[in-house]
Amino acid sequence: MPMRGALQRLIKMAGSSGALEMLDRFLEESPNHLQGVRDCLGAGDLKGARHHFHRIRGDAGWLGAKSVQELAGQGEVAIDEGELDKVEDLLQELSSRCYESSQQLHRERVWLTGSGES
Repeated sequence: MPMRGALQRLIKMAGSSGALEMLDRFLEESPNHLQGVRDCLGAGDLKGARHHFHRIRGDAGWLGAKSVQELAGQGEVAIDEGELDKVEDLLQELSSRCYESSQQLHRERVWLTGSGES
């Protein structure tokens, strides 16, 4: 499991509580960041939209959610290059991948806290 390996590396670097904090932050904040991209784009705030993509990308990278990390990175590039027509499709795919990753991370959280088997 790529996420389990990433979490094990994160535990070595930040301890169990640090890894759990990163995991919980992704679970809690990724929906807000996705909405933040939409809100910022609607307001013409490209810098804000890019910031939300960047936060998703960074958190996903720490947790081993590679597809989420890659899509969020593509969102950053699309904004940087002014290819805003690509962003809506990216957001749809990213939202789906965030949901899938969140489901797996909920299972990994159970493993990490020792509350049962994933």
